[in-house]
Amino acid sequence: MATQFTSEQLANGVQINFNDVTNRYYGDYHRVCIEVELRFASEEFAQGHKFQTLERMGVSSADVESVQEQVLNSFRQGTMRYMVSENFENKFLKSCKTRKSILLPGLK
Repeated sequence: MATQFTSEQLANGVQINFNDVTNRYYGDYHRVCIEVELRFASEEFAQGHKFQTLERMGVSSADVESVQEQVLNSFRQGTMRYMVSENFENKFLKSCKTRKSILLPGLK
């Protein structure tokens, strides 16, 4: 079950929610998994949109919290830089509509 880990509000109105879905999969080893969800300021698209899953395998119990912070910092330094632009919402929602309308090869 996902629990909200943290959230951030960007100046362009985009709210980023980080949901922790980390689980233990064998002995002392964990899969650190953080789902990134976006919410936009416009009422039309206010529901959450799953954006990305941040994941790291083979993490010992003692290191789970520090690895979560490393994964979040990596996201902030990389992907989040593109999300602060004023036209990010329009570009993202347009790409969602495009993806939904494309059939994958072999599907009818």
